[in-house]
Amino acid sequence: MRRLMAGTMSLLLLLLAAGPSLAAEMNPPLSRGTVRIKGRVTVAAEIARSPQEKMRGLSRRPSLPAGRGMLFLYQRPQPIGIWMKDMKFSLDILWALDGRLVKIERKAPPLVPGGPEPVYVEFADLVLEVPAGFADRHQLRLGDPVQVILP
Repeated sequence: MRRLMAGTMSLLLLLLAAGPSLAAEMNPPLSRGTVRIKGRVTVAAEIARSPQEKMRGLSRRPSLPAGRGMLFLYQRPQPIGIWMKDMKFSLDILWALDGRLVKIERKAPPLVPGGPEPVYVEFADLVLEVPAGFADRHQLRLGDPVQVILP
């Protein structure tokens, strides 16, 4: 029993010492679907369905490759708030309702220690987070059609 406890303590100390590098690994990729915007712009998106997955989002990830995103799905339309807790890079945040873009937050920056903690909110039934600059590169506008293709 002592050996097991000593081994557990050693593992715990190792995990604590690993710090941020291990934290990124503790936010593994989720299953993927596809989001198509304007019928021509395609994003391979990880799908956050559970409250825990939605709360974790892309936090602690080092980056998000081009053409990738995170999709937050909701059972019904509602006010959806997004904040940049533990983010390491900026995002474009896209809200959609009934298959149309209703809000685009361009280049939302990560939180800085001691700085303001903005929450970006819109009434929607899904949110797509993509790398900053995506909306401008693809000339996305409010009202553009959004189609979700799930696995």
